[in-house]
Amino acid sequence: MPIMLNRHSSVPLYRQLVNALREDIVSGALAANYKLPPERELAERLGVNRATVLQAYQQLKSEGLIASHVGRGTFVCASDDRQGGAPPWQILFSDYSNRFTYHDIAAADQAQRAPNAIDFATGSQNPADIPDDLLRDVSIRAFESADFHGTQESPIEGFPQLRELLADHMTRRGVRCDADNVMVLSGAEQGLDLCVRAFVNPGDCVLVEQSTFFPALQAFRSADARVIGVPIDEHGMRTDLLDGYCKRFHPKLIFTIPTFQNPSGATMPLHRRRELVETAMRYQCLVIEDDPYGELCYGERLAEGPTDALASGKPRRPRELTPLKGMENAGYVIYLSTFSKTVTPGLRTGWLVADSHVIARIAALRRMIDQHTSSSSQLICMELLSSGRIGRHIGRLCEIYGHRRDLMLDALHRYAPEGMRWNTPLGGYYLWARLPDGLRAARLLDDARHAGVTFMPGDMFAVDEDDSSHIRLNFVRPDSRQIEPGIRLLCDTIAETEQSADGHGGER
Repeated sequence: MPIMLNRHSSVPLYRQLVNALREDIVSGALAANYKLPPERELAERLGVNRATVLQAYQQLKSEGLIASHVGRGTFVCASDDRQGGAPPWQILFSDYSNRFTYHDIAAADQAQRAPNAIDFATGSQNPADIPDDLLRDVSIRAFESADFHGTQESPIEGFPQLRELLADHMTRRGVRCDADNVMVLSGAEQGLDLCVRAFVNPGDCVLVEQSTFFPALQAFRSADARVIGVPIDEHGMRTDLLDGYCKRFHPKLIFTIPTFQNPSGATMPLHRRRELVETAMRYQCLVIEDDPYGELCYGERLAEGPTDALASGKPRRPRELTPLKGMENAGYVIYLSTFSKTVTPGLRTGWLVADSHVIARIAALRRMIDQHTSSSSQLICMELLSSGRIGRHIGRLCEIYGHRRDLMLDALHRYAPEGMRWNTPLGGYYLWARLPDGLRAARLLDDARHAGVTFMPGDMFAVDEDDSSHIRLNFVRPDSRQIEPGIRLLCDTIAETEQSADGHGGER
């Protein structure tokens, strides 16, 4: 096995050894099962440090060309001569894609796809709530505009006019920014994906709420990040614990949904928002603020409902709360939002507000994905914002959704079995309910689907442990007439599932 190493080459010695051995193995000069010299022996023969040989052998092992067996030595691996047959998908897929937990995605689909069932599971609004004339009229006006020629190609960051309108929109909400701080996206989830690509290295720590938006968990885990859950209560993330988490884990990012959180519906009060931002700045940790529901606020419910500690105290009205991005100007907070939760799920247009350094880096990364958001979608959003139609539309949705929330709360008050607790969300889409002790959401979901109602089980959103005791109920998805019978069906199913498990002595 003659090997010549050039000590005057710029190529490291271990890399020269790797190249030489790889060539001999691939060419067949070193046959399968050939026993390679021990590391110390080969190092002496070549006149190099043993660490050089060790590093070369490790590289060849990672390539599947050699393998070591305790007590026997290191051998050349046989080549795989298999041809034909089905592709070996688990080998062919990248490590990145293999980190997606398809079980979670399948479980979400199962919860949402229940034909003819009353749907409290799906994370989107009711299509019937979008006026027939809204998008039609706005689209006609946008496409008849003298500025639209049908061939415009948007800059990667979005049309300048739309960025200006979004900057004005954010300024009215308490976020000081210019158009240069805004990027238009093909949905807020694209912004999250781009942030992960821009900031997260394998092994980096990301702090999130203990229960959070599960596609965000998928995004962070796919980048091989360490995802750590911070406990939540009725007011969102426990920011009093955040300093300790930052000291212990040194996070690169904190991901939070501070307003009408998904899945818990909790709203972080002003003092916690300040504490979160101040802690992030102290530890030089970036914050990704996801705010898809922030404008869908219904105020405090006038009638008292059956709430537990989740809704104790008197929270501030959500209209008084400023986004986290409005509480600092050093660039630590990256803000994400979308039109898909307020206009229509089909309008996959969102935006990101961040420091100009972040905008520039994300624009560079985005060139490899989709170049820019659809020009047509951007023109529709420009018309919605400039005409004031979106403000009137959101105001109407707040009335409709606030009414549906109250219908769900009233139905729970009438039908919920003993031991069931829930919160009173001040806005957004979701109510977070705790099941009676010992009842598991996964078992209940099967029974509920058969009864004709569906929900999202809490363990879909859990970071590092099952949350089988909570369920998420979307009160904006069903029609108002479906809410009372749907809750009655759900509560009856809870009671029946409890009785069935107790009667058979099984797990509930």
